[in-house]
Amino acid sequence: MTALRPRKFKVFANSVALTLAELIFWIGLLLSYYTLQRVAPNVQLEHEGWWSILLVLPVALVVFLWGLRQKQKWANELADSQLWSDLLPHWRPQLHGWRFFFWRMALASILIGVLDLKVGARLKEVTSEGVDVMVALDVSTSMEAEDTGSSRIDLAKQSIQRLIKALDGDRVGLVIFAGDAYVQCPITTDYGALKLFLDGVTTDLVPVQGTAVGRAIEVCANGFDPESPASKMIVVFTDGENHEDDAVAMAEDVLDSGIEVHTIGMGTTSGAPIPLYDRFGRSRGFKDDGDGNPIVTALDEATLIQVAEAGNGTYVQAGIGFVNLSPVIGAMNALNQTETSTVAYTDFTHQFHWFFLIALAFIFAESALNITFKPRSA
Repeated sequence: MTALRPRKFKVFANSVALTLAELIFWIGLLLSYYTLQRVAPNVQLEHEGWWSILLVLPVALVVFLWGLRQKQKWANELADSQLWSDLLPHWRPQLHGWRFFFWRMALASILIGVLDLKVGARLKEVTSEGVDVMVALDVSTSMEAEDTGSSRIDLAKQSIQRLIKALDGDRVGLVIFAGDAYVQCPITTDYGALKLFLDGVTTDLVPVQGTAVGRAIEVCANGFDPESPASKMIVVFTDGENHEDDAVAMAEDVLDSGIEVHTIGMGTTSGAPIPLYDRFGRSRGFKDDGDGNPIVTALDEATLIQVAEAGNGTYVQAGIGFVNLSPVIGAMNALNQTETSTVAYTDFTHQFHWFFLIALAFIFAESALNITFKPRSA
């Protein structure tokens, strides 16, 4: 009687190989998405907001590796590994890794198909009604203070994301400022592009420190299309501290041009110290005055209220973890909605079926393992 070759689970080898495959998959997926965003604007995801369903994949890997380790443990308790081939000649635990790989790739293809990749067939001029909005975001170091439940700048970015979601046909642009101000994203109807620019905003983008609210309002006003008949408004997210110029006078000037100015106060009047971090993101205390005393940064609410009044706008103070944008959105809806024309991709062709076919191919490949790898005698 010939003995069959010993069967092994190869838990460590499977763990290393599948983990590397998982990393390669995610790197490839992120690079593909990043590239398509920049070189192929006609390629989009129908359900972009559902991307979190892909997190099922790494969870599935962890569960599989844990289960494989448990199976090996139970099999060793049942019998010595040298006897597995005699007791169960058709059992091939060494193929578990391959079966999971094909199953996991099938699942990945299905999930990507659910996100629904679509390709725009042609450009077409479309019309929409809305207003023009320029958002100014304070990126001075004082925006790192955490008296709003998180850092002021993180809460401001989350609030701008919410404001973008509330837009429908409106054009929006982004200006960042500290001691000076710069256009981060020109005014556009491409909300996806604006979100990408917003994601990259940090407190070290503007080298000149300070809080030049007036300069930010000026840059926002210059960022509007002078030929656009749409109503215009500026929304400033800042703690207002250490203002470098006369923001009230600038708000009055832009109002004369028909541009409203609204302010969002980020922070509390009692203030908070400014945390410091090393290049690895680890906390290393607080910014001090040179004598070891932490510098406390507080919201300059009085100035921001004056700016809003001068600009015929509204003032809102951020709460803990939330900013009430209703006054700003209400003011936006109260402005005259003007019809504007933009060029956009239309006639999208949905490509989800290709990913479902790829998933089917992986399922067939997994099923073929039982046929291809037959037990062999030694």
